[in-house]
Amino acid sequence: MSWESVASKDFLSIPTSHNLSATHLLASPDGSRYLLEDSNGICQFDGSFSRAAGLGSSPDATGPTHIWNRYGLLGSGSVTSCFSACQRSLKQYIAKRKIERGRQLYEQNHQTEAVRTWRSALKGDCQREDCFQLLGYLYQAHMDWGKFREAIEFGHQQLGISEELDSANMRAETYLNLSRAHASLGGLERSLSYARHSLYNECGTKCRSGLVHLTVARVYLEMGGFSRALEGLQGAFKVATAIGDPSLELQVYVALSELFGRLQDNEKSAIYASKAYDLSRSLQLGDLNSCYHRAALLRMAVSLRKQGELGDAQDYCKEATKLSLMSGDQATYTRSIRVMGDIYRKKMEIDRAFRQYEQAMGTSASLGDRMAQMEAMDGAARCLETLRIQNKICNCRPLEFNTRLLEVASSIGAKTEESQGKE
Repeated sequence: MSWESVASKDFLSIPTSHNLSATHLLASPDGSRYLLEDSNGICQFDGSFSRAAGLGSSPDATGPTHIWNRYGLLGSGSVTSCFSACQRSLKQYIAKRKIERGRQLYEQNHQTEAVRTWRSALKGDCQREDCFQLLGYLYQAHMDWGKFREAIEFGHQQLGISEELDSANMRAETYLNLSRAHASLGGLERSLSYARHSLYNECGTKCRSGLVHLTVARVYLEMGGFSRALEGLQGAFKVATAIGDPSLELQVYVALSELFGRLQDNEKSAIYASKAYDLSRSLQLGDLNSCYHRAALLRMAVSLRKQGELGDAQDYCKEATKLSLMSGDQATYTRSIRVMGDIYRKKMEIDRAFRQYEQAMGTSASLGDRMAQMEAMDGAARCLETLRIQNKICNCRPLEFNTRLLEVASSIGAKTEESQGKE
């Protein structure tokens, strides 16, 4: 496959989530234990108690023909069991309402309140399938915030439920979630392993398979495997166009822009960054403070910086920083201040650039985001090298910093952007 094939007219003119469910089969009750002469009678009661408990009208009624006396339920403790069942059903109903309420709040950009509502629902008595969905919402919220360690914890809880219910569909989603989170934390080999497990358990959900291809492509991009990264992005793009998923399509454009940027093809990088930005502003993806819009803004800033349009690059970067602060997206915020450092460095404002990198290093370290930490360290090392050339610092500081950078990059199996030819 050649790079020209990617830049062909068909590929460059590309036209501008899913809920899982699983049925838990319960064993049928043993009919020999309760011999009912008239099994249809139990299904024919009405009244508020019947509707709540499913066992007939009030237990206070008397008479030999009353259902509670006919089947000896008054003295057997079944009334207590009935009320317990009612209470459990009510708690499950409340949990479902909280899950839906949290989803609405999240869509309205009230992320903190949404997560608080979901955590409250998690403490309740919800069905296992609903609990799995709830954990998925909490996982995504913490991924959007850049809290990848917490996201992994929710992923492991999802894995436990998927094993408990023996659901391949749930396992596929869980392994994908774990793959994405570990990739963000710099666990590249582990991310690839989880991605393979997700594909193995895949049961035909095309959107999820597209996200797996995208995740694998991003991992290979960090490892410097550009050909395999391109293959993964093409696979993800085919899925995005087949199912009409604009969010997946946008993420592919962002990754393609980054890929060609690392290959020093700034023109193609700018084309894909523009496609991602235009798509992020469309009505298909809702509001302009989505994680997709923030990613597209940041990619535009990087692309414009490499083309020398520093003023426009700074505007895009400031907008990404502002929106990430508004939404609590710490991952995008960390990268935005690092990109701003790149812009200052390009302007030869070395002191301001170094302060940006220092802030990015501190934030990424607190998040455990080793990829962002490595990128910030790379920028700081370049600042020190510039100062060394200007005879403002001794030779030892850049050497010491580059040694630390190499150690971080080696620990996660990534290539530094210097070794990939970054400007």
